[in-house]
Amino acid sequence: MSRPGRERHEHRERRCGGMSLTSGWRMESAIGTDRQTRALEREGHLVPAVEASDDDDNEWEYTLWRRHLFMGIGSFTLGAVLLFGYLVLTPHGPHRGLLFAIDGGGVACWLGVFGPVGSRVLRTKWRVPFFCLWSVTTLALIASAAGLDGGAESPVTGLLVLPVLFAALVYPLKTVVALAVVAEVFYSIIASTGTVTSVSRVTMTGVSLGLVGGIAVMAAINRNAHDRNRRQLTARLHKLATRDGLTGCLTYQAFQDALTAEAARTRRHGRPFSVVMVDLDSFKHINDAHGHDVGDATLRGVVQALLAAARTTDVVGRLGGDELAVLLPETNAAQAPLVAARFQWHARSAQTPVDVTVSFGTATWSDQFDSPAEVIRHADQALYAAKRAGRDRLVVWEAGSRAG
Repeated sequence: MSRPGRERHEHRERRCGGMSLTSGWRMESAIGTDRQTRALEREGHLVPAVEASDDDDNEWEYTLWRRHLFMGIGSFTLGAVLLFGYLVLTPHGPHRGLLFAIDGGGVACWLGVFGPVGSRVLRTKWRVPFFCLWSVTTLALIASAAGLDGGAESPVTGLLVLPVLFAALVYPLKTVVALAVVAEVFYSIIASTGTVTSVSRVTMTGVSLGLVGGIAVMAAINRNAHDRNRRQLTARLHKLATRDGLTGCLTYQAFQDALTAEAARTRRHGRPFSVVMVDLDSFKHINDAHGHDVGDATLRGVVQALLAAARTTDVVGRLGGDELAVLLPETNAAQAPLVAARFQWHARSAQTPVDVTVSFGTATWSDQFDSPAEVIRHADQALYAAKRAGRDRLVVWEAGSRAG
C-alpha cells in the first residue's frame, strides 16, 4: 500500500545466511525464530513486562474511602456530642464521671488515632480490616457506655445503630453482616447482664436494632448490585471508546494514550519499550479483487493472530486502514526483534480467507528521543524499508539509519 509523501529509504542489501543486512537497517527472517524465541523465554532472556495497574480505578477507590473516613469521623463525633448532651441533661444518673471519660476518650481516639492511621492505610490491603476494627471499637464503646448508664433500657443503646448504618454505605457485604450481628450480640450481653424493668421495651429495642441491621444488609446488597451494573456499563462504554469495532484491538487514540503513558513510565523508571509497526502487503489489491468483506475478514484474521502472539502487557492497536501497531512495554532493543519475529510467525499462520503477507518494522525508545512519536516514526521507517526490500519480512530500526 503506497503512501504519498512517505520518506523513501535508500539501502544496499547483502545476504548473510538467514539474515539480510542493509545500510542502516537490520532485516531478519522469521524462519525458525518462533522456536528460538520460546527457547530464549525458557532461559529467561525474554522477560514479560509488569502489568500496569488501573490507576483510574485505584484513584476512584481511594477518593471514595477517603470521603468515607471523614464521614466516619464526623458521624461518630456527632454521636459523641449527642452522648455528651445526654449526660449533661441527666447529671444524677450512674457513673457520670466515667461516662464523660469514655465519651471524651472516644473522640480523642477517633481524631488522634483512627483519623491519622486511616489516612495512611487507604491505599493498602488493610483498608477494610481497619474500618472494620474502627466500627467494632465504636460499638464496644457504645455498649460499655449503655451498660454503665443502666443497661438495655438506657437511651444510649440507640447509638448502636450508628456504626451499622455507617458500614452499609461502603463496607463489603460480609463486613456489614458481621457488624450487624456484633451490634445485636453486644445488646444481648447488655440485656442479659443488667437489670431489666420492662421486658417489652428491651425486646422492642432488640428487634428494632435487628431491623436496622437487616436494612443495612439489604442496602449493602443493593449497593453491590448497583456497583456491579455501573462497572459493567463503564466497561462497555470504555470498550466502545477504546476498541476498534472491526478487529477488537485498540483504536488510534487509545493506542496513542497507552504509548504516551508508557513513555512517561520509561522516563520515570528508565525501562525501555519498543514499538512494532505492522502492515498487510497489497491489501488494496485484496479489497479490489475480492471485495471489502473478504478484506475485512483478512484483516481480522491477522489481528487475531497478533493478539494470540501478544504477551500479557503487549498492546495491539489499529492506527488506520490495514496499518497496525504493537506496543511492547519493558522490551529493549535486543528483545524487540525476537518478540516481533514471534508476531511475524503467527501472522504467517493466520486464518484468512485469502493468502496475505505482512511486513513488520520495529524500533526501541532511546533517551535521545523527544517524544514517543519518534519511536512510531522510526518503526514506520523500518516498516517501509521492509516493503521496499520485497515485503513479507521484518526490519529493525537502528541508530544511524538513513532515510533518503
